[in-house]
Amino acid sequence: MSKTVAEKPIRAADFIEMEVEEGYIYELINGEIVKRGAPNTQHQVVSGKLYRIFSDFIEKRKLGEILYAPVDVFFDEYNTPQPDLLFVSKKRKEIITQEGIQGAPDLIIEILSPSTMKHDRGDKMKLYKKYQVREYWIVDPKNQSIEVYHHQNDDYELTSFAVEKGEITSSVLKGFMLEVKQVF
Repeated sequence: MSKTVAEKPIRAADFIEMEVEEGYIYELINGEIVKRGAPNTQHQVVSGKLYRIFSDFIEKRKLGEILYAPVDVFFDEYNTPQPDLLFVSKKRKEIITQEGIQGAPDLIIEILSPSTMKHDRGDKMKLYKKYQVREYWIVDPKNQSIEVYHHQNDDYELTSFAVEKGEITSSVLKGFMLEVKQVF
């Protein structure tokens, strides 16, 4: 379950100083603290597989860093999401700090669950588009689908999609291909 836990807009500086209840994940989206429970095992299995596949590709080619949740992404004073996975290219590595990612990663992956679907397809997608995350992946374990959106002309365009089987490609990671059955 995902829910908002504050009445007024909260700033990122105050958000990172707050004491929070352990066992939950907290994100700051449009000045609202969003609290959700830990991901289920299916989510974690999918996340682990994606991390290994991306990590192997990125590390062999020395392209940058792939990171997994929890890690804060600081977009502005009211938005600090924690994507499931993110990639920052080597040429932009200066945005990786001890506190988190200071600006838009090159690629973000969100893995849907019933409690996060609304945010991942709604507020977070709008936020990633606004801050020009170059590529946004939505991974849906329930439907065994992957959608890849590429940022161009101030919008996201669906550039790769597969359900149950098929191949997904990335425009950010040239030469990267993923068989959907590797993940589900």
